[in-house]
Amino acid sequence: MRLHYLAASLLLASAGSGSGGGGVGVEGFAFPAAASRGVSSGAFFASRRSHSRTLVASSARRLSVSYAAAPGSSASEGEDAFMDASMDDTAAEVYSSDELDKEDKEEEDEDEDDDLPKAPGHDLGILLTWDLDDTLYPLTPVIGRANIAFSMMMSKLGYTDVSPRDISRTVKEIRSEYNDDPELFPPTYVQLRTKAIRREMVRFITRKNLEAVAVDEGTDVEKLTGPIVTLAETKAQRSLDNSAVRAVYDAWESERHAAADANVYPDVAPMLKRLKRDYPHAVMGAVTNGAANPLKMPLTLAPRFDFSVSWGDDGIARKPDRAIYEAALERYKEFAPEDKPMRVWIHIGDDLAYDVGGSSAVGAKTIWTDLTEDYGQTAEARLWVDDPATAERPAWSTAPEEELVMRKKLAEGAKDRITATVSQMSQIPDAVRRIVRDVLDE
Repeated sequence: MRLHYLAASLLLASAGSGSGGGGVGVEGFAFPAAASRGVSSGAFFASRRSHSRTLVASSARRLSVSYAAAPGSSASEGEDAFMDASMDDTAAEVYSSDELDKEDKEEEDEDEDDDLPKAPGHDLGILLTWDLDDTLYPLTPVIGRANIAFSMMMSKLGYTDVSPRDISRTVKEIRSEYNDDPELFPPTYVQLRTKAIRREMVRFITRKNLEAVAVDEGTDVEKLTGPIVTLAETKAQRSLDNSAVRAVYDAWESERHAAADANVYPDVAPMLKRLKRDYPHAVMGAVTNGAANPLKMPLTLAPRFDFSVSWGDDGIARKPDRAIYEAALERYKEFAPEDKPMRVWIHIGDDLAYDVGGSSAVGAKTIWTDLTEDYGQTAEARLWVDDPATAERPAWSTAPEEELVMRKKLAEGAKDRITATVSQMSQIPDAVRRIVRDVLDE
């Protein structure tokens, strides 16, 4: 059984630290760094430095919808915890990015009044890249809310008994199919979820068609012959409107961003502000395999981030492949001042294999966010399990067992590549200072 996107990753342990040239892609495909300079038409890349963006700021968490169970929908485990979410009544204030910059300047002035020493390398060009899920916010409540939005949209379109758990099961099914066939190029998470939604819709329509035939024939659905079933499936494929698939996916992704925005760890905002004070020329970017984009989180992350690089943008491979990190290095050049060539690159994330192992192989210093239990990280439960076949993983986790085995091996090999470890988000600025100082002393 072949794990396309992980097999090549075993080469990371011996990979060089240079950022030039084309890296080894999944299944042996090469992804030159030059190909990563653009973004796909669906990506949302906006620079807070080059565009004045209206940003919404609230003094408390904002939950976009007060949910009730969709009529006829079947909610997956864990969703009940989100059913009573209520709209925050706090009046929102609107700030432009210029006003946020003014606030940063005022904070810097206050810090100077306190006679705080400047950070080492204060004026240097620095790149800070971040993982998102389970690094800056907990993934479980985010997926929970997104799944409720999914159920509501499916019900609205008439698919009343297709649940998020059905989609998770189908995603696993599709991933296994790609792992089993070496000729298939693995789809991104966005493509996987879209394919799963479509497949479940086709199954739903096929079942309804067969039920109608069974009524006409005065028999049970189970007794219908193969040709009739094949004809029903073909009709379902032809009748399915792709816009319905897209509407469901968009509802899920939109709520995923809203939920992430509402669940960013409370100590992230002051941590990012301090980093901005310490390193005013630092470029902030996200490197993610998932569907998240910090520039779509206006309450929290968008004001502080410059770019996001995601698996699937212009053919970029997933973490821990070199290409996705090389793409981030290319993006740095777009946002850094001309007189600030990059001197230090630090990647921060929760995944030993994908964040620590992947980025360090391309030359990054690393900060592993092994946070305390109250942060609600899930990596230990969904990635580094002793027996993937029996482990109780989150209901939304779709990684095949074979991938988990491979990923655990990669994680073990990445432990000696950790530059610093933090258990609280507030520790990150000090960790960055120490790393920058050590680099300057080299």
